Amino acid sequence: MKRFGTCVRKFMSTGKVSRPKWFEPKVQKERSCLKLYNSLTREKEIFVPKSGGRLVTWYSCGPTVYDASHMGHARNYVSIDINRRLLSDYFGYNVKFVQNVTDIDDKIILRARQNYLFDKFVESKDKDVNDIIDALCIYVEKNMNLSGLRTVESIRSAVDAVNLDEKKLENPKFGMYYNAVRSALKALEDPEKEGFNDGMKDIYMPYLDSKFGSSVIDPEIFRKLPAFWEEQFDNDMKRLNVLPPTVTTRVSEYVPEIIEFVKRIIDNGYGYATDDGSVYFDTVKFDSSEKHAYAKNQPWNKGQLDLIKEGEGSLTSSSSGKRSANDFALWKASKPGEPRWDSPWGQGRPGWHIECSVMASDILGESMDIHSGGIDLAFPHHDNEMAQSEACFENEQWVNYFLHTGHLHIEGQKMSKSLKNFITIDEALEKYTSRQLRLAFLLTQWNNQLDFKESLLQEVRSLENMLSNFFKNTRALKSDDCPHVSKKLGTREKDLLSYLERIEEDIDSALCDNFSTPVCMKLLSDLVNKSNSYISEAAVDVRTEVLIAVCKFISKFLGITGIPIREDYLGWYEGDVRQESNKEELILPYVQCLGKFRDQVRQFAINNTDPKKFLELTDKLRNEELLKLNVLLDDRSGQGALVKLISEEEKARIIEEARLEEQRKQAKKASEELKKREREAKERERLEKAKIPPQDLFKQPDLYSEWDEDGIPTKDKDGNAITKSMTKKLKKLWLQQEKLYKSVN
Repeated sequence: MKRFGTCVRKFMSTGKVSRPKWFEPKVQKERSCLKLYNSLTREKEIFVPKSGGRLVTWYSCGPTVYDASHMGHARNYVSIDINRRLLSDYFGYNVKFVQNVTDIDDKIILRARQNYLFDKFVESKDKDVNDIIDALCIYVEKNMNLSGLRTVESIRSAVDAVNLDEKKLENPKFGMYYNAVRSALKALEDPEKEGFNDGMKDIYMPYLDSKFGSSVIDPEIFRKLPAFWEEQFDNDMKRLNVLPPTVTTRVSEYVPEIIEFVKRIIDNGYGYATDDGSVYFDTVKFDSSEKHAYAKNQPWNKGQLDLIKEGEGSLTSSSSGKRSANDFALWKASKPGEPRWDSPWGQGRPGWHIECSVMASDILGESMDIHSGGIDLAFPHHDNEMAQSEACFENEQWVNYFLHTGHLHIEGQKMSKSLKNFITIDEALEKYTSRQLRLAFLLTQWNNQLDFKESLLQEVRSLENMLSNFFKNTRALKSDDCPHVSKKLGTREKDLLSYLERIEEDIDSALCDNFSTPVCMKLLSDLVNKSNSYISEAAVDVRTEVLIAVCKFISKFLGITGIPIREDYLGWYEGDVRQESNKEELILPYVQCLGKFRDQVRQFAINNTDPKKFLELTDKLRNEELLKLNVLLDDRSGQGALVKLISEEEKARIIEEARLEEQRKQAKKASEELKKREREAKERERLEKAKIPPQDLFKQPDLYSEWDEDGIPTKDKDGNAITKSMTKKLKKLWLQQEKLYKSVN
């Protein structure tokens, strides 16, 4: 020991210890940069946050809450939610996500007034049919261009003569007007009939509003409607598993800030007040500035008066005082029957476009990384937002990346109440699960048009079933993992792991390419098919570790995109809603099933029952008792059964298939029994016929009068000789009878 210590000291003192050379690994392949399709350039641009770090600021246009949310909203908010999750949970950015609620708007004011006035009408129980007919006449003249009609009969005749298909091409809303008139005409056939109010509501509410709308002054009326629909919207988003915003802003809580924002735009020379107390944005002044440009998203739509008018709102009756047709309202002077706030220009309310600018800027500052919304908002809403914000802050670019989700069509047509293809989120969730809807959106590029049609939904169901089966098989194989199976990876396992690594790289490239989720879903399908092939080829030698790695990768990806997955990352929950129950309630049905099976096996053993009965008992356990508990046993040759937990839908399908199979068996059995009875009847008939000696076969005086020595007829009953051809036939029958007779007797 002393000698060892001496040697060590000597070694340490004789030379300096040098660190071995380290060879820096060379980058084999640079990772792709994230690129996003930017409406401002109409190109995929490399994403660079303005923070220079991980913080991303994002504003998204929220709902105008005056009615039920529909599938168009679902497409927009779920697609944005997927992109937001990918940016945060896949790319690792810290996303500050702001979304507004528009609770001051022309649509809200109009709907609130009309609902209030109609409810008062219904409560009064005053059905002035003539007044309703007047309302109908005004409605058809205004919306269907049918003038000079004063009676129900004349209106019905005129409506019957309308070429509906032609009119709908001229005006997409014509079908909605047509249906409202048809409904009112039907209601007027019997004003005392239940459903009368609902039938004429659509044509009568505008009439009531035109007469009494200006008298509605209670602010609570304008708060009640949006408050109700905001809550419904939030519930819809929860059911669709859309993440809540980091910050939610509500317009009605930002009126003072809006007034200050408008004042700043005026001070900068880009806004002007009119005599009626409104304030407009000066698009000409703004566009002529070297620093600014108007309509950055869709410059080709500048001057499109129909879009500009729609953006100004249905309650904007005149534009007196506007310097240019492109100018839009920053502040609207309130008319009688509209909510109002005090301002330097008189009592009024915010314009639609200014609301988003103020709320976004209050939380995110004078510029932001991302602004998102539906493509239908690109012009004029989003272009006006940018113009007024850049005018307020005197900067050149308020938004760096504008992300617009594509339109949603139903079976190739734009969703419309007039086409009767209008689907609310609530209605959609009665027919499809939130997972199926999200899968449908994942299968379509977020900025492309989505056609919500049966072929897409069939693709969704097929994909969902394929993934569910793979998840269940993987979990079952994991539970059934045998210790005697080698852990050493063979060629098949190594190939599957290499394939998984290639898929991971390809998915990364696809996500970097504008969040290309349709490509990702195709890659996941390929991965599942490859894994299923491995399971089939490996048979009893399956290495579950490899399958678990595949399953966890797929589950992690789906979880990132917003599909709820299991805590162990082995697939998703079977069912749209996960229900928690206490341990006793969860386990008891399975234990009772096991106890019942044990009792029957024990009784069979005590009674020395035929072994076949044991097999029948195990079949009953598999096909009935366990199936009731959503447990499926897959019998395997040379191995124990594979145990799977299945959904209610799959259980129903298996039970239905078993019922149909039993029907087929019973039908086959009945057919075989019928054939058996027919054979037995023929046999009895044959045996009965065999009792007749061949000499007596033709002893029928009503047919024949003479016979030869063998009993074959020579003359018919009238004494005419039997023809040679007939004799030949009779001889053949005689020989057959002789053979039959001898075979039995």
